[in-house]
Amino acid sequence: MQNVLLFEVHQNIAVLEINRPPYNPLNPEVIKAMSGYLDEIYRNDEIRALVIKGSGEKAFSAGADIQQFVPKLGSRDLSMTAAFHQTFEKLSQLPIPVISALKGHVLGGGLELALSCDFRICDENTKLGLPEVNLGIFPGAGGTQRLPRLVGSSKAMEIMMFGDSIGADEALQAGLVNRVVSAGESDGEAVRWAEALAVKPKAAIAKIKKAVVHGQNLPLAEGIRYEIELFSDVFKNDDAKEGVQAFIEKRKPSFAGR
Repeated sequence: MQNVLLFEVHQNIAVLEINRPPYNPLNPEVIKAMSGYLDEIYRNDEIRALVIKGSGEKAFSAGADIQQFVPKLGSRDLSMTAAFHQTFEKLSQLPIPVISALKGHVLGGGLELALSCDFRICDENTKLGLPEVNLGIFPGAGGTQRLPRLVGSSKAMEIMMFGDSIGADEALQAGLVNRVVSAGESDGEAVRWAEALAVKPKAAIAKIKKAVVHGQNLPLAEGIRYEIELFSDVFKNDDAKEGVQAFIEKRKPSFAGR
């Protein structure tokens, strides 16, 4: 039986690969497996970054498996969306950087998965969108909340209400993706980002993410107080001592992740 989600750790970088080519649709089996692997990552202090990608060349993920919607029609069943939300929230709260490698079709739940990551690298042929409105529904795995926080409410509603896909350059201009690379190079670029981030001080990276993710939901004054609290904590770490001392001694720091 085919594993719907592949998981590997290379040195201190984890890689999750959605393995349902050609379009890598998301179903309860994929989401359950992803949640389990995320628990493994939480428990492994050696992992310093995570890359998420899709198998094949046609798609990162073209979204949820539409067949799973059929038994739900005419009812008010929240179980399916709850599983997506819980897993995507768990992903967004990881204390390490998460980079999605996007290519081909990145649609519906596939884009909502990418929105739960910290960074999105796409190749020049990528098409991104939330087309659920064309099925008589709307994005139900975080898209209505995460997309406006990246691109603003007006652009987000344009993408969701028209239900059309946008290209890589428009996505970059809108702030939806961080970088556009040549066709076929998004996987490699995502790994390079992970490698660069994995050698940064682990505690500082975690606190930056925590300050941004949690702080953006706070009033500015509360967010500043939260930043001060985290900033004070980071001085307790050995990596802070190493970084400051290396700067004074004019050498490259060697961060141990403590």
